[in-house]
Amino acid sequence: MPGLTVIILTLNEEEFIERCINSVRWADEVLVVDSNSTDQTREIATALGARVYEQKWLGWSGQRNKGVEVAKNDWVMFLDSDEIVTPQLAQSIQEVMSRPMDERDAYSLDRRGDFYGILLFNVSRPAKRKSFVRLFNRRCSAYDMSMKVHEEIIFPGRSIPLQGVLIHWRGYMMDEYITVFNRYATIEAEVLNDKGVRSSGLKILIRPILRFLWCYIAKGGIWLGTRGTIHAVLQATSEFMRYAKLWEMQQAGRMLHPPESIYKDTPSKNLPVQESALGK
Repeated sequence: MPGLTVIILTLNEEEFIERCINSVRWADEVLVVDSNSTDQTREIATALGARVYEQKWLGWSGQRNKGVEVAKNDWVMFLDSDEIVTPQLAQSIQEVMSRPMDERDAYSLDRRGDFYGILLFNVSRPAKRKSFVRLFNRRCSAYDMSMKVHEEIIFPGRSIPLQGVLIHWRGYMMDEYITVFNRYATIEAEVLNDKGVRSSGLKILIRPILRFLWCYIAKGGIWLGTRGTIHAVLQATSEFMRYAKLWEMQQAGRMLHPPESIYKDTPSKNLPVQESALGK
């Protein structure tokens, strides 16, 4: 049975790191790659038996590849600090690793997030679920350094789904959802722009509607009551921000001051007379 290193990236995650590590205590090595936390993240991880490696932030893909590089085992699995490996998923991983494995293959996970106290369905498209790989062999595979966000692994073999759920539980409230979606929308718009994707008024209108229908109807949000409605609207809003920001990058640069034409074209004769207003 080959050894397995579970790699966790951290930055000030003292609220979640114990929960995360405890869900993978069965791994041969738990490696925490920390980018200069100022809270108790490193101390908690060390007390739980994890090996802590300090690394200045290299970007998502770069940081992950650094973890792969310093791991003790060729088979590695990545977790975010706010994720939890369920017992069923842990059993599935251990069963897979107890059998002969092709080092060219990689293993995809069913990741589901929380929303106001419930565990949501997985809203990813089938192709994205297949590419959501977290367990792989570093001899043949690595993270794609060209991806700024939603980074993926390049691997030469099959994508094999594992049984069980990977829980992503952060407990966000509305302010935090909006902040996160806004931040990601900027990066995602940059990625689309780099790929030559063009935005338009039609895309800005239609894509959020399709995203809402996908989450609310196709993925069953309608059965979650008010939570399902809010979640679908948030997803649609995220889609709107992404393509609105893309249009902004391509069509509307920042203009701090009005152009001269604005002053010239403003018809002063149509403005209300101040004296009459004062006389009332």
